Amino acid sequence: MTEPTLSDALDLLPEAWHDDVADDAAAQGCAVGYTSAAGGLRTKTIERMQRLFTEREADGDWQAMSPGHRLDECFPSYCGIGSFELLAELGVTPVYVLPAD
Repeated sequence: MTEPTLSDALDLLPEAWHDDVADDAAAQGCAVGYTSAAGGLRTKTIERMQRLFTEREADGDWQAMSPGHRLDECFPSYCGIGSFELLAELGVTPVYVLPAD
């Protein structure tokens, strides 16, 4: 298995959650990008989540859950993980970029 990439980590971020981060950036007059956190990607967490999603793919109950509920199943200690907590768990940092003049 190859080492997970930033793209692999971002694939685990639900679209609606990305939209929330982009909306937050836009409210501050910025665009959003993503980079690996200073400590690097948390590859073991990414691999664990990828494995769990693959194992549960055929599970009807899993498929019936919202993306957020699936992530709550991955991180029960949060009692409801949010987008910025998920990014931290994955070792991803959102970068707010001011537009060029």
